[in-house]
Amino acid sequence: MTSTGKSSSRTVDGFVSHVNGVFEHGLLTTFVRKNEIYVEDREYDIIIVGAGFAGLIAARELSRRGRSILMVEARDRIGGRTFTAQVDNERYEIGGTWIHWSQPHVWSEMTRYGFSLSESEGATTNQISLLFDNGTRLKTVSTADFYPQLFDLLNKFSNIDGQNGRTVLPQPHAPLADLGAIRAYDHLSMQDRLNQLSDLVEIDSEMYEVLDAYLSMNTQGDLAKSGFLDHLTFWSLGDYDTNRTWDKTSRYKMREGTSALAQAMLDDCDQVSLLLSTPIVSIHRTNENKVRIKTANGKIFTSRTAIVTVPLNVLHTIDFQPVLTEEKQRAIAEKQCSGGTKFWAKLMNPIGNWCGFAPYPNPITVAYTDDPEGYIVVGFGPDDALDIRDIQKVEHELQKFIDGCKVQSVFGHDWRHDPFIQSTWSWYKPGQISANLQVLQSPEPPLFFASGDISNSWRGCIDGALQSGLTCVRQVQEYLNNR
Repeated sequence: MTSTGKSSSRTVDGFVSHVNGVFEHGLLTTFVRKNEIYVEDREYDIIIVGAGFAGLIAARELSRRGRSILMVEARDRIGGRTFTAQVDNERYEIGGTWIHWSQPHVWSEMTRYGFSLSESEGATTNQISLLFDNGTRLKTVSTADFYPQLFDLLNKFSNIDGQNGRTVLPQPHAPLADLGAIRAYDHLSMQDRLNQLSDLVEIDSEMYEVLDAYLSMNTQGDLAKSGFLDHLTFWSLGDYDTNRTWDKTSRYKMREGTSALAQAMLDDCDQVSLLLSTPIVSIHRTNENKVRIKTANGKIFTSRTAIVTVPLNVLHTIDFQPVLTEEKQRAIAEKQCSGGTKFWAKLMNPIGNWCGFAPYPNPITVAYTDDPEGYIVVGFGPDDALDIRDIQKVEHELQKFIDGCKVQSVFGHDWRHDPFIQSTWSWYKPGQISANLQVLQSPEPPLFFASGDISNSWRGCIDGALQSGLTCVRQVQEYLNNR
């Protein structure tokens, strides 16, 4: 949460539900959205499908190399699964949020545009509520007692090979460097590993449920359907250490907001044409090895190449002709985990610096305050367990953690059911990293693929989207140079 005085415009994404029954559709965005009223009818060098961070960095780098580019985005804004909204003159990250200076691609962008960090208030909690027995028993613990126990269990959970995972992922930014080691563990679900840990070490029943809560928040769903290797990927990127992983994934964010970074990157492009509110229905490769893209309103655009940056769970909605390789079709059809919910709640009375945990399938697995006084709570839940648009249901679930709390408003966005997203952050199912990741990344010229869902490192994060987009920049440039 950050104060702002900048002007805003409203996107159709998101909502605000008020205690008085007023329901606002859409949220104010901090930065003005850009669009092209008229797009030139010509053959472009590249059409980029999607204006998230993978698409934006590809557009900037390739346009500054003299390539003609049309970027087509289904939403009425740029930024993809990142979205800074303004509510009551404060800025909130509705989607992707956390960054760190050890994430090389996003930190390079922070340096380029002079951005700075702010720290999540919830990263330094001093009150912790634990919910047990299907949400019927509440226990309050101190930070000093709680986090050392949780971190010790997370260290043991991650130490799959007796070497803290180093033999499985010796190069965190190259997850497929040792496919043999990857395949030996990729079949494991998060629940499989939790069961292994229970057999290996004695775990207090309450701490088992707390560990379940934290892990379920990360996967945003059933641990039995979520791949363990994705957890190990984040752990390796966190220097094989829980404290460092925690800081890198949940402590720091952009003071200026993710939408500000998206806008800065767009402004840095060299004459890129941008179409917003324009879903794509088909991508055809012609006999002349060109690309013909058709929009939902019937418009057709042609290019020498195309970069497809739509989320993995949405790829199945696009008609590719000729069809993609059988392996890619299979990987697309399998999708990935769909994730759950993220919401913001404004309380009527402050509760201080607080955090709560509850195991799956509780509708809220983790929630915490994110302002100094404790008026603002951000919460996360699995699957479809909570209708975040219903203020009464959100209040009911929060009252299980905070007796008697009253909610003034709830706001957020339903990423899981957004037709152009269909997921929160990326998390693969068991077996998918070794079987699908390289398949999804592979180009099928003149088509190239990029997104935060198929990156090598920091998959599901802004940094991963940037890495994937930059990889496509090199591939497309080489392809066009050789034609």
